[in-house]
Amino acid sequence: MQPSTKSYLWIWGWLIVLLAAGTFISTLPISKTRIILLILGVSFTKAMLVTLFYMHLKSERIPIWIVAFFPFFLIGLATLLVYLGIALR
Repeated sequence: MQPSTKSYLWIWGWLIVLLAAGTFISTLPISKTRIILLILGVSFTKAMLVTLFYMHLKSERIPIWIVAFFPFFLIGLATLLVYLGIALR
């Protein structure tokens, strides 16, 4: 079953809100490491919304954990690279 136009507009609205949140997070007076981790979390949420609704994986028969595994892997890898970059300074 394909989502309705109303569903697409709601998801689009949430993507705009998350875009604004990511922009706002970058101006917060906290450490760069925390800013990066927060923005990665927002980006993960946006990626999941796009994957599930616009790529129509929500209605597929594959388990959702398979869809969610790869972004978690990428976030973990990015976090590791950030911490390694900070540690090597």
